[in-house]
Amino acid sequence: MKFTDDEKKVYREAKKQKIIALRKMLSQMSDDQRQALAEKFGIVTVEGHPLTPYNQCFLVAQAPINFTIIGGFQQWRKSGRMVKKGEHGFLILVPSVPAKVQDVDNYILSNDDDDIKFFAGTVFDITQTEPLNKELQS
Repeated sequence: MKFTDDEKKVYREAKKQKIIALRKMLSQMSDDQRQALAEKFGIVTVEGHPLTPYNQCFLVAQAPINFTIIGGFQQWRKSGRMVKKGEHGFLILVPSVPAKVQDVDNYILSNDDDDIKFFAGTVFDITQTEPLNKELQS
């Protein structure tokens, strides 16, 4: 299904407004409230890494489902599962660190902590996936 440029703009603006609203809600929570919420849910990635308290709260604020294990579309494929048709993903904030710039003698020229940027990534809960080869699993 192809979307027109206007439909894409409307979708992007709605997504942006949703992120702004969620960030505002989470920014009003204290660190203790975020930590308590994160400990209650204990959401981890497909690779077994725990999500940050901020991202756990960000997920819980988006949907009433009980998130347990989350991953991106390709992460689920690599782990032998696929996202079910028609499922919609949820947003998390993913850090992006620029590549280290090195000179000839391998001295790092730039890699400050201030260089870390974040972008919105889409993830799915394990309940939104199924085994890649369902017929082989039966």
